[in-house]
Amino acid sequence: MAISRTHNVDQAEDLVQETILRAWDKRSNFQAGTNLEAWLFTILRNQFFSNYRKQKWEVEDGDGSYAENQVALPDQVDRLEV
Repeated sequence: MAISRTHNVDQAEDLVQETILRAWDKRSNFQAGTNLEAWLFTILRNQFFSNYRKQKWEVEDGDGSYAENQVALPDQVDRLEV
């Protein structure tokens, strides 16, 4: 399921790991007697869409040139003087 969504084995493995972690954290929400597989697939699907939406805002910065231009000057000294 994860590979069919991501079309990448490494990303699919990460997605499955995130799904298992979320399922473990939310295990109290699972109702005994219901379909565990469907519950896990729902978590996986929601995590995939969350990651997809997040990727639109992320910038690939392999060499650090983009981060190098993002500078925030410290303002602590100004606040202390006031």
